[in-house]
Amino acid sequence: MIIKRIIWIALVFLTVKTQAQYKPDIIVIGGSAAGTAAAIQGARSGVKTLLIAPSDNLIGDVPPSMNIPAFDLGLWKEWKDKFIKTADTVNTTPQLVLESIVKNTKDLSFLKATPILGIAQKKNGWEVKVNINGKPEDIKCKVLVDATTNSANSLLTQFNVLSLDKEGKFDNLVSYTKEKRNKPYDQTQKLYRTSGAAGFGKDSVLNFIPLGVFIPIEKENLLVVSMSAFKDFDTDDFKNIALWTNMGQAVGALAAYGPFFDTTPAKANIRLTQSEMFTYQSFLYPVLDIKTNDAFYNAIQKTISTGLLKFDFKTGRFNPNELVKNSDIKPIMTEIYPRAKIWFIENKPDTLTLKNVISLFSFISGKDPITMQEEIMKGAIEKFGFSPDFKDTTLINKRAFAILSDIYLSPFNTNVDFNGYLQR
Repeated sequence: MIIKRIIWIALVFLTVKTQAQYKPDIIVIGGSAAGTAAAIQGARSGVKTLLIAPSDNLIGDVPPSMNIPAFDLGLWKEWKDKFIKTADTVNTTPQLVLESIVKNTKDLSFLKATPILGIAQKKNGWEVKVNINGKPEDIKCKVLVDATTNSANSLLTQFNVLSLDKEGKFDNLVSYTKEKRNKPYDQTQKLYRTSGAAGFGKDSVLNFIPLGVFIPIEKENLLVVSMSAFKDFDTDDFKNIALWTNMGQAVGALAAYGPFFDTTPAKANIRLTQSEMFTYQSFLYPVLDIKTNDAFYNAIQKTISTGLLKFDFKTGRFNPNELVKNSDIKPIMTEIYPRAKIWFIENKPDTLTLKNVISLFSFISGKDPITMQEEIMKGAIEKFGFSPDFKDTTLINKRAFAILSDIYLSPFNTNVDFNGYLQR
């Protein structure tokens, strides 16, 4: 009798332990490059995350080429660098290196080769039924991320979670098309302001990816990072594993926002989500003419996201040495800072000098222009990397304007909604 009681207590203990082992706020289904990156980023953003890979290998059986056009930043760099370092001493693969990163990430659990038996939406999130050691187990979460690569066989349709059209696509929170990608400044929506990822697609075509494209209209606590999210695009348009890794990071940050702030990803603060990308060494725009180790690389990325200075999305060039003209900045400056209208009425320089910039920034911010000038001149060469002959009459180029506006005006702090419209 005593032995039976001990066995019963032990079984209860083991059952409770098994149930308690998986209590994530985020569940990512799919061990694709995007799914793995989303899981890693979700955990690094401070939210308990579970990655469920139905197959044996992350990112599939075929090793990806590590020598592809990609930026020297973010999770892609971490993965690539660790593979190169490990491969020098150990016979390994990119898949195994990525798996080691997953297993060593705090707050990230990993279920490998685990069949999904069911997905159901619940009042406060989702319930995913999985097969663990031959037994079904229900695991609850607040946000579900689908990162399965085959849209035609998506688990979302299999379990009636999400409606997909005949092409395997869903209706997004925002519509993203090739036209909107190729001519972002000509659109009513300013989706470029909401970019969460960037990179090269087919034939090295540059892409920026709006955060709202990953959110289905009908399910605000569900995120999908697969071709199902891109109605106007084909698989070849995004045939680049670095781009998918970068998109996965963005989705992970977006997924973490909901549980972290007790809301849903559809109500996320765009700027805070983008800032999380900067914190973890990722990027929003594929800028080719600014080095990633430039101390103000993020400041320039932020400037592009505001629309304050134009970026050539076709060539990937910011053109940092191009002079800033009054007509270039007036429309967006007055949109972000209505008070600036008065300054532009009273001051009409064609190209801006340092003196003009200090005057404008001081007028908008209320900061003392003399103190501002002293600070700028003190750090001109060593801190900002400006020319040795930098002075009041120096004509300001785009790089200098991006740096100074980020420091003294912080236009990036003006939030935007998922359509890119300014919010005050």
